[in-house]
Amino acid sequence: MASTAARAIIHTQRATDGTVVVEVRGEVDVSSSDRLRGVLVDTVARLRPVGVVVDLRHVTFIDSSGIGALAAGSNTARSHGIEFTVRNPSPFVVTQLRQTGLQTLMPGH
Repeated sequence: MASTAARAIIHTQRATDGTVVVEVRGEVDVSSSDRLRGVLVDTVARLRPVGVVVDLRHVTFIDSSGIGALAAGSNTARSHGIEFTVRNPSPFVVTQLRQTGLQTLMPGH
């Protein structure tokens, strides 16, 4: 399933191990963060995967509302006992996650 919000494209796919990979492309800001939040929370609550991996390889910008969407997804996953991780963040995204205390979402950080 692919969906577009003003500047972000969000695509979800279930891996063979039961993990759901959420690939995000573009800018995650106030115009697209509600959609990302909805996808992440709905994926956890409805699909109950073994894990959720948010791939940010193609994210060019993320603001505080986008960070909030990641935090909401993480909190929802944790409340259901589901692993939630972020992979392939750009240096800019890494800085944003560190500044907000969410670096724990990135394996190895």
